[in-house]
Amino acid sequence: MGEGAGNDALLMPFISSCSIACGGHVGDEESIKATLLLAKQHGVQVGAHPAYPDPEHFGRKTMQLSNEELKESLLKQLRLFLKCCELTKSPVHHIKPHGALYNDLFHDAAKVEVFVAVIKTLLPQAKLYCSPGSLLEKEALRSGIQVKREGFMDRTYNEDGTLRSRLLAGAVLTDLDEVGSHVLSVVKDQALPVFGGGYIPLSVQTLCLHGDHPQAVELIQTVNRLLKLNGIDVH
Repeated sequence: MGEGAGNDALLMPFISSCSIACGGHVGDEESIKATLLLAKQHGVQVGAHPAYPDPEHFGRKTMQLSNEELKESLLKQLRLFLKCCELTKSPVHHIKPHGALYNDLFHDAAKVEVFVAVIKTLLPQAKLYCSPGSLLEKEALRSGIQVKREGFMDRTYNEDGTLRSRLLAGAVLTDLDEVGSHVLSVVKDQALPVFGGGYIPLSVQTLCLHGDHPQAVELIQTVNRLLKLNGIDVH
């Protein structure tokens, strides 16, 4: 959230936590503070959502940064986020990388090392939202960081557990029935449908919806209602 999609207030009543853009792909002090205060009104837990420093591509394109450049960018974003949390008296619940950085941290050992070191420096008590089976998850657990395994309700997956590239057709789920089936499969059966057919095992503790999804509000309401109908606690 805090990405300028204009629907944050409509989504807040249906979620338990949100990840807030903190100046990498988008966002500034005012947008962060406004989102933190909105989350507080709804009892929603908040987390930092750092990204590659690339507003032009909304953080969804891999950047070839040196380890030091990546570290400095992450520190800058997180310090801004922490400043806003202090000003609004908002406890930090989690951290979650955004976009291409999230995808790269699945397998890029050098970037994983940088990211984990930054967490340990600035947010050692925060939970980390990340993909099950990723290198980031493994290194975080090894380093004593609390991990919440994350699945995406609005994205399709490859057979190796990575997200299908947004450059390819079918990467984003838009049909509400398909999204509902996808979510129930993950939550109830711990089985993730993969693009092209078939399933892979996937056990998650949190589900993500992208706030800039064109049907975000309708989608989150549908999923919320579906989970409740199936006796699943949405919080």
